[in-house]
Amino acid sequence: MTDFNIQQYKAQLNEFPDITYDEYQQITDEQVRQDIAKRNKILQTDTYNRTMNFIKWDTRSNLIETFTFMMRRAPEWSSYIVVDWIRKMIKSLFAYPITQKELDFAKDFYADQWKKWWVGYFDADMRQKVVDNWWYMPLTIRAVPDWTIVHPGEPVITVTWPSELAAVFEPMIIRPFFKSAIATTGNVYADAIWWNLSPICEQWKRAGASEETHMDGVSSLMVWGGLDKTSNDAAALAYNLKTSGTTAHRFYASYDTEKEAMEEAAKIDNMVILTDLIDTVSWINKALEIKQKKQAEWKNVMLRLDSGNIAELAIYALQKQKELGMMDPKKDKICISDGVSTIEKFNKVCDAIRDAGFDPEKYLAFWIWGWLIANNKTRDALSAAYKLTNTENGPTWKLSNDRAKETIPWVLDIEIRDWTRYLVQESEPVQWERLFNTVYDNGRIYYWDNDLQEIEKARQQVLRSKKWANYETKESNLTHQMHEQVRKNLKSQI
Repeated sequence: MTDFNIQQYKAQLNEFPDITYDEYQQITDEQVRQDIAKRNKILQTDTYNRTMNFIKWDTRSNLIETFTFMMRRAPEWSSYIVVDWIRKMIKSLFAYPITQKELDFAKDFYADQWKKWWVGYFDADMRQKVVDNWWYMPLTIRAVPDWTIVHPGEPVITVTWPSELAAVFEPMIIRPFFKSAIATTGNVYADAIWWNLSPICEQWKRAGASEETHMDGVSSLMVWGGLDKTSNDAAALAYNLKTSGTTAHRFYASYDTEKEAMEEAAKIDNMVILTDLIDTVSWINKALEIKQKKQAEWKNVMLRLDSGNIAELAIYALQKQKELGMMDPKKDKICISDGVSTIEKFNKVCDAIRDAGFDPEKYLAFWIWGWLIANNKTRDALSAAYKLTNTENGPTWKLSNDRAKETIPWVLDIEIRDWTRYLVQESEPVQWERLFNTVYDNGRIYYWDNDLQEIEKARQQVLRSKKWANYETKESNLTHQMHEQVRKNLKSQI
């Protein structure tokens, strides 16, 4: 039995410290300043939202409104989006109550903003009601489960309550685009790589934007794709993964000759050795000589290709291995770490291997870099948007010259029926299966606390939603009528 108090530790990580704004201003350590700033939940917004609420004054700021989050564009490598990070976002915002010390700190900060720049707009009274009467944010949030497959333009999250409180966390609510882009990438590549990512070792730690974003990315790759190897030791610890690495150029450059370096590396069993420091073809041959010797000693060596025409080099290496009788799929894979940065390039390499008479599923492994976690993972890749779609005065939305940017009015859900994905209103009678669930309601979070178990549940969710991934998306009759009516109302203002 452990004496470690996890709840106390979580509180230390999440609760706002007992500090005033004046005391904070005396801190000069950047890490401490960032940590405290991130813990104040009231500050997890932007000036856009504070400005708009200020302009609306008292007459509109307390109206019950619904905002809808959607991703309007699929990544260029996919026709759909795999949603991820909703659960973590909800927990990060709402697992702990807003406290009086947070509010007092925020009031002093915004008062200081008035002095500096005249943009200290802040409805302290509304927040005081939260602290005095509810403690938790009085919101109703509905969303699809993490790892649900959605189409571009379908709703993902709806948030309902007084306008400023429903709008204030817009930046945080939009951020699932990042892990969703990674989850989509992992899902598409897993389908291409024989339904799993186990032939992949993810190796982007050194070039990730931060440790936190890299670890979030690794977790998104674990679900459907089953990523089980990473070079990130911290991520391996966090998610019970295998660590895996290889030799790199700095290792070879520290020896007088590349052959000497290879021979030293091969003293370790199951070592993957790089072949491209000088001339790849020449060093494939030398590496195979070493591989032969080590197999005689009951040790294993595999080759890594990192530059040049990857398909041609892999075929050359496999042909040489075949001539030498080294074709055990467990021991004689060729490891590729370049030239497969898109599905098209990946398929081209695999097709070439297959045409040469080798099974890529058996004889290829991949040391993958930025395209899984970093490339094309910014907000614009999915055009993530959070828009007002309903008010007490009726439905509303955004009309645009770009039809793809139009939102759909009212309070939405997705219903699967008649081999179709219908965009329905929450108020419509349920005819078959709806994808939205309540995930937060007036202080209650509708998630279990076991994060690792949630990853297992997510596997089942992506399997379920794959069945409906190719269904056409249509508006229900009610949604269509409302859509056209709101479009007509907006166009009448031109």
